[in-house]
Amino acid sequence: MTTAKGAATRTRIVDAAVDVLVRGGREAVNLDEILATTRTSKGQLFHYFPGGKQELIRVATEQQIQRLAIESTERLDTFEAWQRWIDEIIRLHRLQARDDACEVAALAGRILGPDPVERTLLGTNFAAWHARLASGLVAMKESALLREDADADAMAALFVTTLQGGAVVDKATGTLNYLEASLRATLDYLRGFARRDEVHRPGSSST
Repeated sequence: MTTAKGAATRTRIVDAAVDVLVRGGREAVNLDEILATTRTSKGQLFHYFPGGKQELIRVATEQQIQRLAIESTERLDTFEAWQRWIDEIIRLHRLQARDDACEVAALAGRILGPDPVERTLLGTNFAAWHARLASGLVAMKESALLREDADADAMAALFVTTLQGGAVVDKATGTLNYLEASLRATLDYLRGFARRDEVHRPGSSST
């Protein structure tokens, strides 16, 4: 049974690994540096992560994914909710980019990594994000906010691809323009499928 002190030690190790992954990728993960940063021993690290570096990277990746998921729990079933979600994504992207630590770009960069377990983990969670976005879009169709010809599955895929691609290009170019421009353009595309009565409804944000 893990004690409170042991749990705190494990959390420090994982948090340090997440920070390294976000800033430098899996190649930058160095166990000796993580031990020095967290002031833990090699025995402690291998006690919590018997598989060593590979297991630690997998656990850190899973925590990173969960952290990103928690940052946006609102159901995206109105145009206003989509606007708030995009504004929050852009805010976090700009905040993290100041420290060269964009979590979205870091995840996307590891999807083609050498570890099949990590790839499966990332792929599963990208699929879960896609399903969550599609669910909100289906709800918008059911509540007559979107036209019947709006393809919820395809639009959700577009948002996931835009989110990942924009973050990666920003990371590569050292700018903050691509993610914001592409997400806002994608939202405008979604608004193009608003039902006529939604477009002209007083106070609607889809105009």
